[in-house]
Amino acid sequence: MNIKAVLLGVVLSVSILPVMAESDLDAAIEYRQGVFTAMEWNLGPLAAMAQGRVAFDAEEFAQRSERLVFLSHLTGEGFTDPASGRSSHVETRASWQIWEAKSRFDNLMSEMQVRLMTLNEAASQGQGREQLRPLLGRVAQSCKACHDKFRD
Repeated sequence: MNIKAVLLGVVLSVSILPVMAESDLDAAIEYRQGVFTAMEWNLGPLAAMAQGRVAFDAEEFAQRSERLVFLSHLTGEGFTDPASGRSSHVETRASWQIWEAKSRFDNLMSEMQVRLMTLNEAASQGQGREQLRPLLGRVAQSCKACHDKFRD
């Protein structure tokens, strides 16, 4: 085999690695942003129902809260690589502090998941707007606590 061809292959493969790594980081950022967008899509109508801005629909409330429980368990996958805190191609508001205080971040995420499960359980049992409103408020408090600490 020609030595020039081998050297060219090595140079090309080494030069591709940073591009592949960068695209993996971009994918992690896009993944977690997608999950949070889906959460927001479901949380918005719940807030509107709880606040009386739209008619309360118990079935829809239960369905959306169930989705939020599922989505909340996907969020952690997007925060596994500390390098995904920043990317030159995809903007993110995730703070570098997530990886500096990972156990605190994970605790806040777990708290949100527990609160979402409590909300979903109550909604699935057919509780009404007045009973669900404070539970949804606790979910919102969990979101705010994490955003205040870990969002730039």
